[in-house]
Amino acid sequence: MTTEQKIAENMTGFWGPVTSSVDWCEKNYTHSYYIAEFWNTISSLAMVALGFLGVALHHKSLGWKLSFSYLLIVIVGIGSILFHATLQFQHQMWDEVPMVWTACYLMWVLLNEHGFNNKLYAVGIAVYCAFATYVTSMNKGTTQFFMFQTSFGLVMWSDLYFVLKIYKQVKSKQVIQLFHQGALFLILAISVWLFDSNFCFVFNYVPNPQLHAWWHVLMCTSLHYFYVACGHESAKRENKGKIEIKYFLNLIPFVNVAEKKQQ
Repeated sequence: MTTEQKIAENMTGFWGPVTSSVDWCEKNYTHSYYIAEFWNTISSLAMVALGFLGVALHHKSLGWKLSFSYLLIVIVGIGSILFHATLQFQHQMWDEVPMVWTACYLMWVLLNEHGFNNKLYAVGIAVYCAFATYVTSMNKGTTQFFMFQTSFGLVMWSDLYFVLKIYKQVKSKQVIQLFHQGALFLILAISVWLFDSNFCFVFNYVPNPQLHAWWHVLMCTSLHYFYVACGHESAKRENKGKIEIKYFLNLIPFVNVAEKKQQ
């Protein structure tokens, strides 16, 4: 039986009826009997690829803090693949809960960068992360979606506040440009996400450009630019050595640190 015949026989596809609290604008099971949202699933690979690349480029120069941030992007990407491929609630949690963890971890890193090193801050973040995980995973339907967006959004915008504080102290034009590019990708990512969340009816009249798939690509790209810019400033403050922004394949920026030679 062909994929088209399977879909025609059972429009719910291999994974059965949708149980997730949100179903995006992309039509389900149009490309594969086994993948609910094909383009949203494929685009999630961008997070996995960029996350592993970030670790490879930075684990020696910037250490485990930034490398772990990239590994969290990998986990979010894998969760996103599971969610969009199945549209099942349990797999949706593997997408959304790691997003909360990532935002909370970045808050801890940024607080440390700004001198807030007291263990109470770490404990407070851990408690909030546990609470956000609970309200995200223990609710259903529109309530679940609202609780996730609220708990995640609160930390994400707090993270951006501390990123802005780092940006205001930057003197390098090259690093300032990285911050600007990260902000541009972020604005584009949020814009396409909002459109895909609220205006699906438009795609009854025009072709669907798969905006949520673009959200995946744009958001992880934005995070990478912010990671590189903030990582550069962190390495500079720690006086690790000669710090440069280089480009992998002349396209993807990364921080290169040449250690100081021993006298």
